[in-house]
Amino acid sequence: MARIRRSPCRLKRLGVSYIDIYRPARLDPNVPIEDTVGAIADMIKAGYVRHVGLSEVGPETIRRAAKVHPIADLQIEYSLISRGAEAKIFPVLKELGIGVTAYGVLSRGLLSGSRIAGPQDARNRFPRFAGQNLSQNEKLVARLREIASAKGVTQSQLAIAWVLAKGNSIIPVIGARTRSQLAESLAALNVRLAPEEIASLESAIPADSVAGTRYDEHQMRILDSEK
Repeated sequence: MARIRRSPCRLKRLGVSYIDIYRPARLDPNVPIEDTVGAIADMIKAGYVRHVGLSEVGPETIRRAAKVHPIADLQIEYSLISRGAEAKIFPVLKELGIGVTAYGVLSRGLLSGSRIAGPQDARNRFPRFAGQNLSQNEKLVARLREIASAKGVTQSQLAIAWVLAKGNSIIPVIGARTRSQLAESLAALNVRLAPEEIASLESAIPADSVAGTRYDEHQMRILDSEK
């Protein structure tokens, strides 16, 4: 409760009167999800927060959390080559009426054709950018580029449009370092994909064709969404 009493001061420093959605970035293995969601629910009752969100958690955790308080959305990595959530997580979200905030829609720049900038680039730690994995994945990116070119859009726009086409409850998070990148990404809103185009794209770039996991071995082991 002490944290809740301090909330007005923190909100004041942020220059807001409330937080639209409070979403813990990861599941704390030492704290029951019921306690975490319960604390956020208390902040909602106090008027400091509007909605509860979750991030990178699996079906069991989602169900347990929803029993404490309605969950607005789940933040999870989702892209043409990161589709693991479709099998077990998305059905639960649909059942419970929970939205999706999709991050990594360009798979950290892999789908846009971005290259590792140097030894300090964080992507050096990700298996999909390493050695033979990268060589294999660049073939997928080339395939995506060909399909996008035939449609008259960029590969980034096609990758974002695919996520948008997967459901109205899925909102992609777009990261852009430059105005031109932002403009390119926003133009994906004008790209329409027919059902047969979606099926063709998924057939050309199967979910199991990507080489390497989306995080390193340690992170994959502790991610609740991967259990």
